[in-house]
Amino acid sequence: MKKLITLILTVILLTSCGVSIKSLVDSSAIKEPYKNPLIVIPYEKYSKENFSEKLMEKLEIEFYNENKKVEFLLVEQGSEELALNQNDDINSKIDNAIRNDPKDIVLIFKPTNLAYYNGALQSATYQLTGIEFFTKKEVWKATFNSNSSFGPALFAEKSAQKILEKLKSDKVL
Repeated sequence: MKKLITLILTVILLTSCGVSIKSLVDSSAIKEPYKNPLIVIPYEKYSKENFSEKLMEKLEIEFYNENKKVEFLLVEQGSEELALNQNDDINSKIDNAIRNDPKDIVLIFKPTNLAYYNGALQSATYQLTGIEFFTKKEVWKATFNSNSSFGPALFAEKSAQKILEKLKSDKVL
């Protein structure tokens, strides 16, 4: 009986998290994989901070396990209120990170759709953009969808794995 319950719970756990990612690569612009990326993950305070932090933590672990050098920047973005120069703080943080250690690519993770159920994040859609630092051109763009009925920690881990796999298979990193 215990084996049956364990099997059922394992199946539910494995099928409860789905991650898909689609990408577009400018192969002519990428001569070799980039060696020193900066990953920028913006979030809105209180609404996406938990998932963004979990995603960053899981990505750090994935990159560490692959012995890949990467720097992360978790930045709070302004709300949708009317304001002047909202992105100045984010841009200055990116500039400081690049000034301290020159980067060859900046990867920006922009949340486009988040779905909540009973106050808990159930699914996230992000647009990922890779901008080559020297040419300032987009060389990689992707959309990833992730969902889970067990909260952000589980699908942050699956998302991190899929994102790194895609970056490697597209020869970006």
